[in-house]
Amino acid sequence: MTEKELLNLIVERDYEAVEVALKNGFDVNKSLNNDTTGIEWASYTDDIQMMEIFWKHGAKSENEYVQDFIKEFEKGKTHLDFQEVEENKEYYLNLTENFSITKFEFLEGSIQEFEDNFFTIFLPISKFVLDDEIIETSIRLDGIQLPESLSSCIGKSIKFPINPVEGYIDGSIYLRNCHNPVDVTEINFLKLENQKLTLVMKMNFDFEYESIGFNNELLTKEFHLEIY
Repeated sequence: MTEKELLNLIVERDYEAVEVALKNGFDVNKSLNNDTTGIEWASYTDDIQMMEIFWKHGAKSENEYVQDFIKEFEKGKTHLDFQEVEENKEYYLNLTENFSITKFEFLEGSIQEFEDNFFTIFLPISKFVLDDEIIETSIRLDGIQLPESLSSCIGKSIKFPINPVEGYIDGSIYLRNCHNPVDVTEINFLKLENQKLTLVMKMNFDFEYESIGFNNELLTKEFHLEIY
């Protein structure tokens, strides 16, 4: 299993598959990208169950936030001790009958540089109900190649081709047990300040590719991203 594959499993919250990978010898303290380990990636989304899995297999970290959880695990606590009362589906917007990406509530995302001018963006989405289940998912955009440094792109608009044309952004959202393509065709870089990036993206959500029962949709939206 590659570092990228394991990172995908963390993003998808596939606890069983991550556990199997670690049991099969994947280095629990290996950097998955940008000097960030698996337990640290899990901490970005407060995925305490995933952090506990990595800790059980020997994960260490110099990150103070992660260290606080490790200390609690060492005292005998589990992820269940951090859970609030059972979530009520009535607390969340139900999109089963009238699904649309325009109803998504996007949380603050993040952007990380993997190589020189190659970036990945994560766009977490507030929980919602679909098919009588509470859904927690996100949009992941890989292989974002910029023609120059991030700071040099501020004030510029960059267009991107669609898969499989070289230079495309490899985007997806996990819904109804499928990775549904998300094609980003243009990014307008607005502002970079205090390790925060503001941009506008034009995206096409291709739900018909996996035939999950939703029509394709276009979205142009402003996002605020923390730079890691």
